[in-house]
Amino acid sequence: MPAASLGSTLIEPDWPVPSRVRGLVTTRAGGFSEPPYASFNLALHVGDAAARVRENRRRLLSAAGVDKVQWLDQEHGRRVLAASSLTGASGPFTADASWTAERDLGLAVLVADCVPLLLANVDASLVAVVHCGWRGTVAGVVEATLDALPESPSRLVAWLGPGVCGDCYEVGSDVRDALGADERKEILVQQRAACGHAPKWRMDLPALVTARLRRSGVERIVPSALCTICDSRFYSYRRDGPTGRFAALIWLAREEGQARV
Repeated sequence: MPAASLGSTLIEPDWPVPSRVRGLVTTRAGGFSEPPYASFNLALHVGDAAARVRENRRRLLSAAGVDKVQWLDQEHGRRVLAASSLTGASGPFTADASWTAERDLGLAVLVADCVPLLLANVDASLVAVVHCGWRGTVAGVVEATLDALPESPSRLVAWLGPGVCGDCYEVGSDVRDALGADERKEILVQQRAACGHAPKWRMDLPALVTARLRRSGVERIVPSALCTICDSRFYSYRRDGPTGRFAALIWLAREEGQARV
């Protein structure tokens, strides 16, 4: 697939932010990777050929129209990077979130069931991206990101990208025990365990991220309502095992009203 036609495979958030704020989510389609990573895998750490991943990343930059993307070495933690053109040119940093006030610098996270969270303020002077797996969310990555931003949470708009939904995400007692008592009531639904097996719960990860945002003062929250397990357009580690990663990307366009992808 030529780079010019990649735009038809990309998903843009539908959320109330100024047109200078640009965002997109990739899908599995439009790249060079071969099974089990077919075809638009953007992760270097999953076993895919590095040359194919780099070509997929080059294609993404071309389609988005940005010169640099700040990639992260994600660790399911709460580190937040203040990204700039200097950090973007220096390779990946170990963090699970980044933010910037610079124009034309893409911020990316890689996911395959975790929830990608995009943030922008109402006057389009800064943007952020957060990798929200259950470990990082429980550890406070949402709160750490909001604390790092030079902006009031009440002036932020949040968009939750594709991630595993509450009907598909089965978890064990380790996850249940990591949640607070109120979150257990709101986020978990216990499932009937087979005889002799440990109890299981269904967890609504997007609802957990939403609850953390609301508790921190973010009022404008838009869910994508897309599930990575239900929707075969996306990579899903829980559904497929070894597989690729798709990306959520956000940036500030240099010109107001710049043509969308």
